Amino acid sequence: MALVNMTDMLKKARDGGYAVGAFNILDYHSMKAVVESAEELRAPVIIQTSVKTVVFWGPREIVSWAKDIAGKALVPVALHLDHCKDVDYIGQCIDAGWTSVMIDASARPFEENLELSRRVVGMAKPHGVSVEAELGAIGGVEDDISVADDDARLADPEKAELFCREITLDCFAPAIGTAHGLYKGEPKLDFERLRIIAETTGVPLALHGGTGLREDVFRKSISLGCAKVNISTQLKHAFIDSFTAYHDANPAEYNPLKVLDAQFKWLKEGIVEKIKLFGSEGRA
Repeated sequence: MALVNMTDMLKKARDGGYAVGAFNILDYHSMKAVVESAEELRAPVIIQTSVKTVVFWGPREIVSWAKDIAGKALVPVALHLDHCKDVDYIGQCIDAGWTSVMIDASARPFEENLELSRRVVGMAKPHGVSVEAELGAIGGVEDDISVADDDARLADPEKAELFCREITLDCFAPAIGTAHGLYKGEPKLDFERLRIIAETTGVPLALHGGTGLREDVFRKSISLGCAKVNISTQLKHAFIDSFTAYHDANPAEYNPLKVLDAQFKWLKEGIVEKIKLFGSEGRA
C-alpha cells in the first residue's frame, strides 16, 4: 500500500474513540519494526521523524525506506515530520515525499504562529499532505530546545478555537501538561482543558510526550479526543538498551546480525503493546 496522509486515519480514530500511534523512528530497522508491528495487528500507523533524524540520514533516503516498507504493507501508513520550526525545511520534506508535516511555531506570538501555520497549510494541501500545528509549549526537551517545566504554557481554549477556525488543520497539538522525554514526577494533565479544546475545535488532537504516561491517562486522553499519540523516548531507550542487554547476556558474541535481531524484537514488543493500548488494533 502506498503511503497515505493522516487525514482519514485520524478522523476515523476520533470518531471511533481510539488513537493512532505515531512512533519516532531512528533508522530503517526501527521503521520496519513500526510497520511490521502495525501490520501484524491490522492497525493504521504513523512513521514519525524528528528533524534531527531527517538531517542525519537525509530526506530522500528516509522517503525511500518508507515507500519500500509501506509499499509491502496492507495497512495505512503515514510518514510524518515532527516538530519542525523551519518552513523552508518543511517544504523540502514535502517535495521529498512526506505525506504529513508538523509546523511548530508555538514559541512565537499567537499571530505569528497562526501565520506560519497558514503558510504551511497553503504549501501542503496542493500536494495532499496533512498538517499538524501546536499551541502552547509542551514541557521537556525536543530537538535540543528546552522548555522548563515552570515555563511550560498550556494552550488557551479560546485561542485554540480561533486558531482552528482560521486554518484547516488535520491535527492539532494543544499543550495540556505533558512533556517530552522522561517524566521526573507524576505528570499533571489538564483533562478539562483537553475536553473543551476537543469539543470547540472539532479537530483530531495529538498527545505529545506519551512515553511514561499511565495506561489510564492514555485511555482518558483518547476518550476526550486525542486521535494521535506520539511515542519517541520509548523507542530511543529500547534502541540502546536492547544492544547493551544483549551484549551483557552474551559478552563473547560479536555477530552484529544477532544483536540487530534482538533489537528488532525488543522494539516490536514495545510498539505492539502501545498499539493495543491505544485501541487501534484491527482498525486498518
